Amino acid sequence: MPAGPDRSALATRADAGARLGRRRLLLAGAAAAIAACSGGQRSPDAKPRAAPPHATPPRAARPVELWSAFDLPADDPRSRELSGIAWDAEARVLWAVHDARPSIVALVPDRSLRTWTLGETVELAIEGPLDLEGVVVVPGGFIVCSEKGPRIVEVDRAGRFRRDLALPPRLAGARRNKSLESLTLSPSGRYLFTATETALTRDGATATRSGGARVRIVRLALDERGGEVSEHTYETDAAPHDDGDWGVSDLAALDDTRLLVLERGWAPGYGNTVRIYETALDPRASSAGLETLTTTSPALAKTLLVDLATLPAGGLPAPKQAQPTPLLDNYEGLALGPELPDGRATLLLVSDDNGRADQFARVLVLAL
Repeated sequence: MPAGPDRSALATRADAGARLGRRRLLLAGAAAAIAACSGGQRSPDAKPRAAPPHATPPRAARPVELWSAFDLPADDPRSRELSGIAWDAEARVLWAVHDARPSIVALVPDRSLRTWTLGETVELAIEGPLDLEGVVVVPGGFIVCSEKGPRIVEVDRAGRFRRDLALPPRLAGARRNKSLESLTLSPSGRYLFTATETALTRDGATATRSGGARVRIVRLALDERGGEVSEHTYETDAAPHDDGDWGVSDLAALDDTRLLVLERGWAPGYGNTVRIYETALDPRASSAGLETLTTTSPALAKTLLVDLATLPAGGLPAPKQAQPTPLLDNYEGLALGPELPDGRATLLLVSDDNGRADQFARVLVLAL
C-alpha cells in the first residue's frame, strides 16, 4: 500500500508558512507605519529632486519615539566595532557584523526589547583583505559587504565561503574607506541594496557645508545566475560642519523599491549627527548609464523620518566626547526590527565604537 502523507512534515511546512505570513504582515505594517510618519506615499508623477543643503536640520513630518537605548558591555570584545545589522525573525536575534575582524555576532533581546545580551559568534572564512560593513540573513547563511575590494560575499551559517556577487565595475573607483558601507535585503528576498558611503571619485566631491554628495544606490537581483543590476542617484545632506565628514552608513529595505537611508557624520568638537530618510527608486533618477554624475543629474526624492538629535535622551550616561545629546554616537547599523508588545513596528540601530574608550557600543530601538 502506498505510504500516506507525513503528518509531521505537513505540520512543519504549515508552521513555516504561518511564520512567513506573519513576517510579511509585520513588514507590511512597518512600511505602512513609516509611510504614515513620512507623510504618506508620493504621487508616481512627482519629479525626482536633489536634496537641498540644510543650513539647519530638517524637520520630520511626525515624531518617532525612542523605545529603548542599551549599552553593550565595553569589556567584551564582541561589542567592539559593530557595523551593519540584520534582524533574524526566525531566531529572534539581531546579527551584527564586526568591521575589524571577519565575524558576525548575535545580539539577543529580552521580550520587551529593552535589554540585549551577546550571543554566539560566527567566524567567517573569507580569503583576502576585508573591512566588513553590512550583513543580511538569507536561507542557510549570510551575505556581507566589505569596503575593501569592494566586495559582496555570501557565506553559509558556519561562515564558510559560498560565492562573490558581481558588482558594477565603476564601484571599484570608490574613495578609500568610503566604499560600500551598507547592505539590506528586500522583505521579498528578491533584491539586495547597497550604496557608496560618499561620491565615487568620478562622481564629484564629498559632502561639504555648501552641498551634499551624489552617491549611487545599487539594487542587485538575488539569484544564482546573477540577475539584473540597477543604479540610482541619491544626494546626501550637506555636511553639518566644515571640518567633519558625512555620508550614507546603512540602508533598510521596506519593499522592492522603497528604502530607509541612514545618513550620519562626525566633526571634532561637535560630535555626531544622525538622520534617517525614506526614499523610493525612480527610473528618472537612474544612474546605470552614467559614467559620471553631476550636480544636475536627477536624484531620488527623500523625506526625513527622524533626526536622532530631536529624541529625548533622559537617563542615559553622559557622553564620553562632545555630542549634541547623550543619545548620539557613531550609528552605522540600521534594520527593521520585530513588533513591540503594544503592536508598533520598530527600527533598530547599532553604533560602532571604533574600538575606542571614548565611544559607546549601543543598541537603539525606535518605535513607529
